[in-house]
Amino acid sequence: MDLSAFSLAGRTALITGAGRGIGRALALGLAGAGAAVVVTDVEEGAAARVAEAAATLGVTARAQALDVTRPEAIERVVAWSEREVGPLDVLVNNAGVRDETADALATTVEDWDRVFAVNVRGPFLLSQAVARRMAARGGGSIVNIASQLGLVGMAGRPAYTASKAALINLSRTLALEWAPQRIRVNAIAPGPILTAFTEWLHRDPAANARYQAATPLGAFQDPKEIVGAVVYLASAASAFVTGSVLVVDGGYTAR
Repeated sequence: MDLSAFSLAGRTALITGAGRGIGRALALGLAGAGAAVVVTDVEEGAAARVAEAAATLGVTARAQALDVTRPEAIERVVAWSEREVGPLDVLVNNAGVRDETADALATTVEDWDRVFAVNVRGPFLLSQAVARRMAARGGGSIVNIASQLGLVGMAGRPAYTASKAALINLSRTLALEWAPQRIRVNAIAPGPILTAFTEWLHRDPAANARYQAATPLGAFQDPKEIVGAVVYLASAASAFVTGSVLVVDGGYTAR
């Protein structure tokens, strides 16, 4: 196999929620594969630090503040990216939040709407804005970062699990609709990865033990474990892959 198919040289990628955790690893991984990167995060300072690190890999890397719940901000950042960095070939929708409560009966309308605004509406509006431009150029790749909890249930996270399941099926629907424009849309379902998002679970002895027991390859892995999957789906190596869910969960959902 020609391994050059995995190269992203000459391509431009926008990553959301890239100021830390999985998003940071993905921004640096895409840059390492040769892509120019637009690093976005709700915290501009965090995005700027990641962009600086990505630039040391020899690619163009720029940062922008982006709150994915604001449609006007999405359009502004996408237009800026295409003008200042280059036509977007890759979009990685990574930004995400979890429930504030831990019980379905206690979940408020406000909390439900907040989770869906970030985890589902944001990726949809970003995909829509980028796909309009990709279609005019003959294609591109959109990768949505879902979760293994979009495939199985988990008590105490009703909005999060429902939103990630919605993101997975949204990916399939967009893949079908945009295939004629050669826009590929896929999802990745990470398992327990150690980030600020999951650190509280890692530190809780009982929760840690539950996750370790449920994950054959071991829970709370480094965010870099997700990079290879994203580079694959962003590159020509996956040219015939769309509407798929690539599960990277250490065997969590295999039981």
